Amino acid sequence: MKINASNNVISPNTNSYHPQFTSYSEAITKSMRTPVTSIKNAEDVFQKLITEINNDETVQKSNFFNTLNRLYKHNGLKGLFKELKQSPHRDSYTECMLQYARENNVVNLAKKDDEVLDIISYSGSSDDMRVGFLSDKEKGGIEFYTDKKGDLFVEQTYDRNFLNRGFYSDTGSKKIEIESYAGGTPNRTYYNKDGSKPFFKNLFLGGIPTKGMS
Repeated sequence: MKINASNNVISPNTNSYHPQFTSYSEAITKSMRTPVTSIKNAEDVFQKLITEINNDETVQKSNFFNTLNRLYKHNGLKGLFKELKQSPHRDSYTECMLQYARENNVVNLAKKDDEVLDIISYSGSSDDMRVGFLSDKEKGGIEFYTDKKGDLFVEQTYDRNFLNRGFYSDTGSKKIEIESYAGGTPNRTYYNKDGSKPFFKNLFLGGIPTKGMS
């Protein structure tokens, strides 16, 4: 299921992420409103959210949650997605979870008042596996995924605001940033591995698309 949105804004001026939460509800509310600025930030956010779900006794967790949590602990965030994209998978529990996601587009791993953790495959492909954390009180959340090159992406939504940032897997530096506030047209900015902005790529593909462009 696609992450929806809710009432507050993602601040474009926040430069750092310092997770200090006491529950999953508080953690996800803060996380989906605070821009992720690096792979280290992404790892901190993911670890905090999955740990809070694991420790929160009010969250109902399926056996698939234990499978994902184990894969994450053994492989880290980037390694987790390498494991999720293997097919067929050497682990029968993992393969069962991923097969369900491929056939149904989404498999729920944990819920509170509503779903709070899903494995998602919008296309039904093994190469298209995402981990989505959802708020149990607001509409909105965070999706983590990697592209074919193994670069990590973090997609955050809250209210009518949308922020997607991609990071190079080898350097950890920012690759692309897509921002949309109050439902406006997304603005794209591309980056080289050294942090500079490729002029021509941003000239032709970046910025806010003109009318008639996709």
